[in-house]
Amino acid sequence: MLNKLAIVTTFLIATASSVAAMPIRTVYENDANSKAIELKVWKGYGLTINLMSTGETIKQVWIGDPSRFAFTSNGGLCQSSGGDSNCTGGKATVIFLRQIDPINFPVTSSSNGSTQITVLTNEKQYQFKIVPATGNPTYTSLVIKSDSERPLPIPRPRTPQPLTVQKPQSAPSDFPQPSPPPQTIKVSPPQPVALMRPNPGTTLNGAIQRNDANALAFGLAEAGRKGQVRPGSTTWNKVQDAIKLLRRGKTRDEAILLSRVDKTTFHQLLEWGAIVSDFLRYIREELNTFCICVGFKVKEKCPNYSNKNDEI
Repeated sequence: MLNKLAIVTTFLIATASSVAAMPIRTVYENDANSKAIELKVWKGYGLTINLMSTGETIKQVWIGDPSRFAFTSNGGLCQSSGGDSNCTGGKATVIFLRQIDPINFPVTSSSNGSTQITVLTNEKQYQFKIVPATGNPTYTSLVIKSDSERPLPIPRPRTPQPLTVQKPQSAPSDFPQPSPPPQTIKVSPPQPVALMRPNPGTTLNGAIQRNDANALAFGLAEAGRKGQVRPGSTTWNKVQDAIKLLRRGKTRDEAILLSRVDKTTFHQLLEWGAIVSDFLRYIREELNTFCICVGFKVKEKCPNYSNKNDEI
């Protein structure tokens, strides 16, 4: 009896572990709208389509060929025959799809049983290709996230260019010396630089708003490091929206209004970011000055360096 109980307990633990380890597939709003996404629905497992992160509610759902798939939702949907796109009944945020035994409908089915599902929300429309599958699933849930939660790319630092300077002339002596031949400065070929085209008539304002956006990004990173703003929180996402609005040319007041970020938090992060930005600019200027000064000292102490065309 004890052996049977141990075997059953081991089986239940293994089953719970396998269920907990089911992976989730994540896409962002723009990707879901602009790319043809194929979803597999595994027999015996099903698939959930989760829109909670976007804040949207599902109004209606249509399946092109309903002979192989059925769906349920976690809330009511609008009546398909009502013709009211602004109905108050659509409160669902999650759809659950599952395979069913094929039904003989008078419709044309594809050879592999695939079809199209259309999800209409209070803001936009999503379309996915769904395909029946068997075996062990690689995912059982599709989570659609807001584009504001997409990680920002890390900018690559620019490689400093080598500096070439002219060797300083020595002090005149008591005896006339022949004039040295003129020395030339070797200039590296120009490097391609990516330029951002400003909006017409807003060059100065655009520069100020880009500086504000960079300072706000520095401030947000500092707040995250201190643990005062948690990454992925509502405040974090609102500040990310404000950064995007500033980079699109919006003023500070417009960015605060449209992103709905707290005004005090906005200005506090802007102040922190300005301090970090000024410090980085000071370090960069000091490094440039230091490199030039070291170059002069090296040439005074190393005469043999002059046969290398005065390059540092």
